[in-house]
Parts: sequence; C-alpha cells; structure tokens
Amino acid sequence: MNTIKCPNCGQAIEISEALQGQIEAQVLAAEHAKHQTELDQVRAESASEAKRATEAAKVAAQRQLDGEKKLLEEQAAADLELAKTRLQADIANQQRQSAAENELAIKRAQDDAAAEKLASSKLRDQLSEIMTELRAERQAKENAQLEAQKKLAEDESQIRETATREADERHRLDEAAKDKRIADMQRALDEAQRKGAQGSQQLQGEIMELDFEGALATAFRDDLVEPIAKGVRGGDIRQTVRSGQGTVCGVMLWEIKRTKNWTEGWIGKLKEDLRSEKANIPIIVTEAMPKDSAQDIMNHEGVWICKPALAVVLGTLLRKSLLDVGRQKALDANRTTNAEALYNFVTSHEFVQQIEVMVETYRDMNEQVTKERVAFEKLWAQREKQAQRLLLGTANIIGSMQGQIGQASMPRIKGLELGDGEESDISRLI
Repeated sequence: MNTIKCPNCGQAIEISEALQGQIEAQVLAAEHAKHQTELDQVRAESASEAKRATEAAKVAAQRQLDGEKKLLEEQAAADLELAKTRLQADIANQQRQSAAENELAIKRAQDDAAAEKLASSKLRDQLSEIMTELRAERQAKENAQLEAQKKLAEDESQIRETATREADERHRLDEAAKDKRIADMQRALDEAQRKGAQGSQQLQGEIMELDFEGALATAFRDDLVEPIAKGVRGGDIRQTVRSGQGTVCGVMLWEIKRTKNWTEGWIGKLKEDLRSEKANIPIIVTEAMPKDSAQDIMNHEGVWICKPALAVVLGTLLRKSLLDVGRQKALDANRTTNAEALYNFVTSHEFVQQIEVMVETYRDMNEQVTKERVAFEKLWAQREKQAQRLLLGTANIIGSMQGQIGQASMPRIKGLELGDGEESDISRLI
C-alpha cells in the first residue's frame, strides 16, 4: 500500500492504488492547467514583446528610410545642379559653335549669292544676245514669207487670170459648138420632119440618130458629139471624149441600127469604120441582138452592142474607161499608144465582167416583179392543190363511213352533197 505525506501536518497517509491513480490524475491535470496557463502567459508576453520589437523595428526602419530618402534627395539635388551647370556650359558652347557656323554659312551663302548673281548677269547677257539673234532670224523669216506670199499671190493672180481667159475661151468655143450643133440638129430635125410624111425607114433611123445625138450631147457636155454625114464611111455618130481640162482621151464610134433582125456583117463594117475614123471603141445600138443572146449589153468580137434604153449607161461606162486610160497614159510613159491601151482595157476579161455585172443588176431590177409574181402564183397553185387533196380525203372518209353504217344514218354535210341544180365541191374537183 502506498502512502502520501500531508502537506500541512507532514503525516503519512496510506492510500489505495485506485485512489492513488485518481490523485495522480488530478495532480497531473492541475499541473497541466498550471503549465498551460504559464505557457499562455509566456506566449502572450512573447507576442507582446514581438509586437513591441516589430513596432520598434518599423520605427527604426522608417527612420532609416527617411534618412536615406533625405540623403537621396540631397544627392539628386546636387546631381541636378551639377547637370544644370554642365548643360548650361554645353548650351553656351553649342551657341558659340552655332554662331560661328551660322556666320560661316552666311558668308558662304553671301559668296554663293554673289557668284550666282554674277552668273545670272552673264546668263541674262547671253540670253539677251540669243533673243536678239532669234528676233532677227524671225524677222528675216517673216520677211521671206511675206515676199514668198506676195510672189505666190502675184503668180496665183496671173494663173487665175490665165485660167479665167482659157475657161472663157473654152466656154465661148463650147457655146459656139453647141449653138452649131443645135442649129445643125434643128436643120436636120426640120429636114426630117419635112420628110416624115413619107414614113420611110431611113427617115425614122435619122430621127433616132438625131434623138440619140442630143441625148449624148446632154449627158456628156465636156465631149464633142458630131454626126457623120450620110454616104460617108465611119458610122453614124463620133463622140470625142475630153477631160474636164479639155484633154482628148479617146473617140467612141456609134452605129445606130433600126431593124428587126441582127446582121453579122455589121461587126466587120464597124471595125473598118473604126480604123478609118481612128476611133477607139465601136458601139452598135440596136433592138436586134445577136442570135442566141439574152443580154441587153454585150461585147461581141471586140464590138460593144446594147439596146437603145441602155446606150447612155454603156456610154458612161466606156467614157470612164477612156478617161482612166488617158490618166494612165499621162503617168505611164512606157505604154505604146493610147489606142492599144484602150483596146487592151475594153477587151479585157475584167472589164467585160464589170459590164456584165452591171447588166445583170439592170436585168435583175427589171425581172424582179416578174419573178415575184411567178413565185406567188406557184405558191398559190401549191396551196390550191393542198386544199383539193384535203377536200378529196375528207370525201373519201365520209364515203367509207356511209358504206359502213348506211347513208341514211349519216347527217348531210354541206359541200359534199348534190342539191337540186347544184354541183358539189367534189364534183367540181372531179
């Protein structure tokens, strides 16, 4: 058994193990609580001490920071003052250097300006000399142009006067020739009218010649149209083709025939007349064209043949060919003779084709109405046959149906039945 000593009297007291355990537990708890209280006090004191130390450290750090800040501000002020001093010194040096450079630049600019002024003065002097020379050259050129214009005006005036005189003379001669032709034609016409009562074929031919001669003279006023006297070999009318300047470009020999039948001997006779008259182009005007020919204009064995209605048209084309050959002759000195050149041209395949094209155009224009009429008549005939076939087919169908079901059962169809004294459409077709 264990004993414990009383703390007051010091006497030993016996205790059991259970009680001893309880007492020990109570003692331990009391000690633990005491120790915890002391520990809390120590912790509180430590925290307070740490707080005081922290506050002191903060105050010390703030003081140190303020001191360092003050030192930095003082150092910065000193550095700033030093920088200001250095900057002012640099600015002063730069100003002195810039002033020197400006003075040097101004001096250089003044020197350059003086040199440019001197050069400009020299340039102005040179320019003035050049302008003076140009004005002198321009004046000389203008004077030369004025002289040339004056000379040209004088030449033009002389040329105009000469041309006017020549034109007046040509006009006078043309008028005289025209008056003579008119007088001759009037006399011939009077003579023809006097003989008209006889009604001879020869007189009718002469009237036709006179009428055609007048038509040629009217159509080609620059040309010389002359009748060939009766009984003299050389055709009926001689047309001398002349350009607008009066240059003779060739001769066309016209033969007028007023017969119903073509005679092949006309070709040989007109060729002989062509040589005797020294003409270039032979032409026969007739209503009777060569056998088996359906053309109104053609070239037959080197002789042009046309109907009276196309004579002036053919004359215009052939006259143009003579004018073209005349111009070509003036440009081409190597051509042998005008007659050979003209003969080669008017007998060439190209020229014949051109004339044939114009004739075809004329014939197409005349035959266009006939062709259209034939085409429409053909179309109408085709439509009429189609209508007839349609009517016959309808009648066959009706007849077949009447044979199957009886005529009495079929209704009457107007146009397919015979009435009293009437003929049906089918009967007319049959």
